[in-house]
Amino acid sequence: MVTGYDHLLFLAGVVFFLYRSKDIATYVSIFAIGHALEDLAVAWLRGAGFDLYTRKGNRPDGGQFGFSVAGGRIRGHVDGIIAVGPEGLGLAVPALWECKTMNAKNWRACVKDGVTKSKPVYAAQIAVYQAYMESSVPGISAAPAVFTAINKDTAEMHHEQVPFDADLAQRMSDRGVRILQATDAGELLPRIAASADFFECRFCPWSDRCWRLER
Repeated sequence: MVTGYDHLLFLAGVVFFLYRSKDIATYVSIFAIGHALEDLAVAWLRGAGFDLYTRKGNRPDGGQFGFSVAGGRIRGHVDGIIAVGPEGLGLAVPALWECKTMNAKNWRACVKDGVTKSKPVYAAQIAVYQAYMESSVPGISAAPAVFTAINKDTAEMHHEQVPFDADLAQRMSDRGVRILQATDAGELLPRIAASADFFECRFCPWSDRCWRLER
C-alpha cells in the first residue's frame, strides 16, 4: 500500500509533470512493483534475523521514520532502520536501511562497482538521510547504512554497507537550499546541458517541460 507522504507527493508529481497517459501509467506501475518488492525484502531480512523497523513501533498504524527541514520543503522518509543484526555479522547499529529495485544491467553494475560509483544519486540520498536522521535516531550516522538492491529481472538481491559521507550530505543539502532560494526568487537555474539533444535529456521524462521554459 502506498501511504508515505513522499510517496504520495511522488505520484502527484508524476501526474503533474507527465502529460501522456501512457507515461503516467508506466511510472506508476514501476513505482508499485518496486514498492511490492521492497515489502518482500523486509520480510526476507526479518526472516534472516534482522530486527528491521519500517514504522515506529513496527505497528501498521505507526508513523514512518523521516525528517522535515526548511519548513517542510526538504523532507523524506527512510525505508527502514535496523536495530539489531543477526549474531556473528558484527553489524553496527542503529543502521539506516535503503532498498532499491533495478533492471539486470543496473543491478550488475551495482554489484560490481558499489552503489556510490554506479548510482551516485542513491548514495547522495543515503548520506542525506543519515545526516538528517541523526537528531531523531542518535548514532545512525556513525553506523554504515545497509543498502539492498533487488534485480527485478531475476529477483537476486545484493547487500552492501555504505559508510556515512558527511561531505556528500553537506553538498546535497547546500544544493537543496540553493534550489529553494532560486525558486523563491523566480530564478531559473542553469540546465544540465546546452541542448535538448544531450544524452540525459533525451531519456528524461521531464525534458519537454524543461526545454519549453523561457530562460
